[in-house]
Amino acid sequence: MTRGPVDTDEGAPSGGCWNLWLGGGTLALVALCLLVWFPRDISSGFLKKSLTGNTIPGDAFFPTLLVLLMVPLALLLIAGELRSKGRKAGEPVGRLGLDNLLFLTRAGLVTTASLALMTWGGPMVVWASNAAGFSDFSGYRAASGRFPYNVAGFFLGGTALSASYIYITRRSLRMRDIVVSMLSTAFLILLFAGLLDNIQLPPNADL
Repeated sequence: MTRGPVDTDEGAPSGGCWNLWLGGGTLALVALCLLVWFPRDISSGFLKKSLTGNTIPGDAFFPTLLVLLMVPLALLLIAGELRSKGRKAGEPVGRLGLDNLLFLTRAGLVTTASLALMTWGGPMVVWASNAAGFSDFSGYRAASGRFPYNVAGFFLGGTALSASYIYITRRSLRMRDIVVSMLSTAFLILLFAGLLDNIQLPPNADL
């Protein structure tokens, strides 16, 4: 007598509903920030008028953008968890192992290195430009108001951060991934440094 196929996922741990709880908790945090925390703690609001009468981003501008970016991520977690109900295929979730800790460690290291490159990338570009004879700046502070020196650090660090995340997530890196990282960082530069007034990309605000 021929036996039927054996379900290999029968004994796999279910792993709970981590994605559902994480997504719902993120949405609750977003609501708390937008409805309670920001209105009570930040006085200037999302936009404000400058002394010259121009509309500029207020103190709540970037915190609001940050929490709004968390909304689609939370919805993706919730949708993915709800769609997987009733299906046994796939990797069980909810169990932390050595691979998870190694992934977090790699993510933390590349984040730290990219932020360091973002901070020191501009001064390195100025130093290389002076050494090559293309400029004669006394330091990065003197060049921080001129393009491309004022965005060089953000571009190098942002590109390195995006490309590194792609690599540690997929464990491979193609030329198109680097191009996408460069274009996405350039878009952020265009948005914050080109279209918005009085916005200083890091590390220019700390000079």
